[in-house]
Amino acid sequence: MILEMKDICKEFPMGKGVTKVLNNVSLTVNEGDYLAIMGPSGSGKTTLMNLIGCLDTPTSGSYILGDKDITTCNGNQLADVRNQEIGFVFQSFNLLPKLTALDNVALPLVYRGMKKEDRRELAKKALETVGLAERVDYRPDQLSGGQCQRVAIARAIVGNPKLLLADEPTGALDSASGKQVMELFAQLHENGSTIIMITHDQNIADYAESVKFIKDGVLSEGGADNEADNE
Repeated sequence: MILEMKDICKEFPMGKGVTKVLNNVSLTVNEGDYLAIMGPSGSGKTTLMNLIGCLDTPTSGSYILGDKDITTCNGNQLADVRNQEIGFVFQSFNLLPKLTALDNVALPLVYRGMKKEDRRELAKKALETVGLAERVDYRPDQLSGGQCQRVAIARAIVGNPKLLLADEPTGALDSASGKQVMELFAQLHENGSTIIMITHDQNIADYAESVKFIKDGVLSEGGADNEADNE
């Protein structure tokens, strides 16, 4: 088991009261799973993604990631979990514009205290995995959108995380580049990666082995009656 959430609730202050964004969400993900979580705008999927990624903590409920009880972790411990256990891929790439592809990919290893030559060697291997061995010295503004996203994927996998968490990874790409990125995720899954994909797009969700749907803060099995609206 990679992660287990039980009865997760998340509330935010709203005026004199609170708004419940997630309502008793339970989720189990095992090693090697490829799960898509679909939902329309305002469904709670971004909040759920932030909790899975340890970018936020729940109001109530339990969350075990690997062998760690996330609900008991302090800020520094959560930062360590994000760096060592989770690889993030975002819609907007989040690459540093002044760094080369190689140095962008190596960046998470800097925070692990790894020696420069070791982290650069791992970064080169990660870029080879995503098909960018010839682009190691290119900056983001010298790369296409699809190439930037592949750099972001290389950065996500460079530290061999337990979980890849992708948020609308093709949202900023044209259809051809998006297909290449999704084929890369399929390859990573075949090689053993555990992936959770957050999306509103059924075409993207179709790449996953299983689909769950979130609406009004409630997570359920995906199905023909659950259609996510475009954002």
